[in-house]
Amino acid sequence: MNEGKVHIIITGETGKGRTLLMDRKNIRKGFISIILITLFLCFGTLSGIHNWNTNRALKHQIAKLSQSLDSGTGQLVQELTSAKAKLAKIHLENLKVIDRYESQISELQREKAKLFAGSINRLDERSKIIKTVMEKIGIKFEIDEDPDHSGGLFIEPNAYACDRLLSDSDRYLKILQKLPLGRPMPTKISSRYGRRIDPINHKKAFHAGIDFKGRTGDKVRSTGDGIVKRSVYNGGFGNCILLSHGNGYDTLYAHLSKRLVKRGDKVSRGQVIGLVGNTGRSTGSHLHYEVHYHSKTVDPMKFLRVAKLLPSKK
Repeated sequence: MNEGKVHIIITGETGKGRTLLMDRKNIRKGFISIILITLFLCFGTLSGIHNWNTNRALKHQIAKLSQSLDSGTGQLVQELTSAKAKLAKIHLENLKVIDRYESQISELQREKAKLFAGSINRLDERSKIIKTVMEKIGIKFEIDEDPDHSGGLFIEPNAYACDRLLSDSDRYLKILQKLPLGRPMPTKISSRYGRRIDPINHKKAFHAGIDFKGRTGDKVRSTGDGIVKRSVYNGGFGNCILLSHGNGYDTLYAHLSKRLVKRGDKVSRGQVIGLVGNTGRSTGSHLHYEVHYHSKTVDPMKFLRVAKLLPSKK
């Protein structure tokens, strides 16, 4: 028998057999191949089982995650719906607030327009009063009238009209503040302006001012803003003060017991400038008060009367 060969005898029930002659190397290779295939199949089976288990675990995890995602999505949808509802409520409240503010703004604008119109009317009334006062005194003044705002139909007040009225009123008030209006002291008048019987020589004479009753030491006040032109002792007037108010107006305060201002001092309306006395040509304690216009005396009574027309200070 050949050592490199293997004889395989296969017999049957009939007693006949077959002989196979195979090479040892081929048999060895076949066994090795079978072992390798078996090992590969085992490894593949084990790998398949592992992959199947892994796949099953992954499917379970996916199902769990899907369930969790569905639950989370539902919660998010619920929260989103709730947030939308809250936003809608806030938006509605904001609209209500805006409507309320718009209503308040409209009301304030109407009130502002009403106050503005009232201010215009008050300014206009004050300007008319001041003009009346100045006309009664005899002061001439010019105003540049605007033909677009002079009579006719009602024109709603505007800033231009208000500015003009304010400008006119300020200008008039500055003039009036300097004019000698009102009383230098609140007592009764003992002698008026004009012709009278002189109290000392009892002859007819012209009285260039008015006399106010008083007691020595009573306060004498300036009747307008001005500058002290003279503060001296004069034989006939005794202690006297002459104030210059501008626009040609001066005032004289005579027979004082004491002078409280000196030449060049600035004084304001209502300021105490002296005290009542009986100095100079006088029969008793009183104040002699004169108003001069361009160095000529005028009746002070009309200045006392028009003072009542001025708007009262509040």
